[in-house]
Amino acid sequence: MQTEIDIERAPRRMRKRVLGVLLFTVLLATAATFFGAQHYFERLEGETAMNRMTFYQRALNETLRQHQHLPFVLASDPRYAQALQPNFVTPETNERLQRLASEAKLEAIYLMDATGRVVATSNADKPHSFLSQNYGFRPYFQSALQGERSDYFAIGATSGRPGYFVAEPVSFASNTQKGVIAIKLDVSELQRSWESDSETVVAINEDNIVVLASNPDWLYRPVSALDSKVRKAILESRQFGNEHLKALNWGPIAERRATVEGTDYLLASGLSEWRNWTVHYLHPENIILRKTLLTTVFFGSIITFLLGFATFLRSARIELAYAASERRRTELIEINQRLEHAQTELARNAKLAALGHLAASVTHELGQPISAFRNHLAAAEIGNEITSPQTAKSLNKLVDRMEAVTAQFKFFARGRGDKKTDVNLAIVFEEVENLLKAELTEGGVGFHPAKLSTPIYIHAHQIQLEQALINLVKNAIHAVEGEADPTIKIDVFTKPDILEIHIIDNGPGLANATLTDLQEPFFSTKPSGVGMGLGLAIATEIIKDHGGELALGEVRNGATFVVTLPFDGIGSRS
Repeated sequence: MQTEIDIERAPRRMRKRVLGVLLFTVLLATAATFFGAQHYFERLEGETAMNRMTFYQRALNETLRQHQHLPFVLASDPRYAQALQPNFVTPETNERLQRLASEAKLEAIYLMDATGRVVATSNADKPHSFLSQNYGFRPYFQSALQGERSDYFAIGATSGRPGYFVAEPVSFASNTQKGVIAIKLDVSELQRSWESDSETVVAINEDNIVVLASNPDWLYRPVSALDSKVRKAILESRQFGNEHLKALNWGPIAERRATVEGTDYLLASGLSEWRNWTVHYLHPENIILRKTLLTTVFFGSIITFLLGFATFLRSARIELAYAASERRRTELIEINQRLEHAQTELARNAKLAALGHLAASVTHELGQPISAFRNHLAAAEIGNEITSPQTAKSLNKLVDRMEAVTAQFKFFARGRGDKKTDVNLAIVFEEVENLLKAELTEGGVGFHPAKLSTPIYIHAHQIQLEQALINLVKNAIHAVEGEADPTIKIDVFTKPDILEIHIIDNGPGLANATLTDLQEPFFSTKPSGVGMGLGLAIATEIIKDHGGELALGEVRNGATFVVTLPFDGIGSRS
């Protein structure tokens, strides 16, 4: 026996070992693939990020470089030096500057005197004109007035648009009168081009403030805490207009990595040629993870398939052994279930047999005393020995009750060898209604037996069948007591080889009792003193004797009992 068990378990143990080795190999290969792919994609994406940063750096340099020479050329033109004298400022000066700005595609070219007041400008006839505005507070003007070429990035004090300013000093009559000529390069087009791309790139100035960004929410925000002096100088020069300079959540993670507003990026950085700006290209790290996972899944699937195919024949053999074992186990389970059912039936039959012996004794011992009691009671009533009608009525009810109890026991005490005949089902229903008519009338119960258009005959013991249906209908009568409209209905359904009789009531239901509970002798859902709980046990035994079964039907309100009997399709008998 032990040897047989070991033989049955051996394929299972072998399969577990094979699966264990296979799983370990797959996990090891997958881990190696994951880390190798991660290293590869980090290097590849790092190179891509550096190339893209170089592209944006070049675009920024080209944008700022293209007009660096123009202020110097204009400062060398004596006409603009003469225009520093009020008497020499003419409309032609503004028109000339307007043509130059239009050809060069500049936002503005303007001339300021020594106080910073604009005396001539290319946008003199446009809204938000610079004419007569004073920009003496701007650092680029102050540096140029000291004789130095200057450039500067700021939000326009008049237009409110960001721009890149380049200024040159202008002198007249051997420095007797000084001024500054400046251009404003509109960087909004470069800003819009960065915003339209799906990539993330920023330009940060020497004060660590974002001046250009693909994400407009990051503009004019410092990436680190500003020194109080720097903040004061920025506010005094109104470099960023009314911006609050709220810090951007920017922090380094490791070399060439940073986190910005909660997102981790690969970082590629480069210094621009102007104003010490730094261009940062931010490449999301999750791209590396996504590519790594896709590669790992792809190669892991291939590895798993190859290893699985290599062990397929061995696994198939183990599966066959396992299937055979499962079949034997299923057969044993079914045998055990049949044995349990047989044990239950045996116990039930033993209980019913014991109940039969008890019933025979009770019927024999109580039958004669009850009959004598009834005879004495009748004699006493005839001889007027009982003066109270209520007492006589109560005693008669008591005798009826005792006879009803012994009548239920008679079923278990008597034999069941009566010969079956073809029974008309309609006559059975009529007998049931006649025998229970008094109880139905007293309870005001609406009784609706099935109306059979064609006679239906079944092979049965008519008296026993009537008794079974009477017990079921009696239970229904007790169930509908107290209902506003007590109703009991009997329906008949014929199917191939079987006949179904449905006894339906609109009572309170079965109070969660199961059919097995209800079929047990002496089990009852009725109040104490109402019945002995033998009605369904008797009905069940009668129906079983006829080769049928009793079941509960589905109903929303009340209860439905379904009697199923063998039926050979006989419609009528002559």
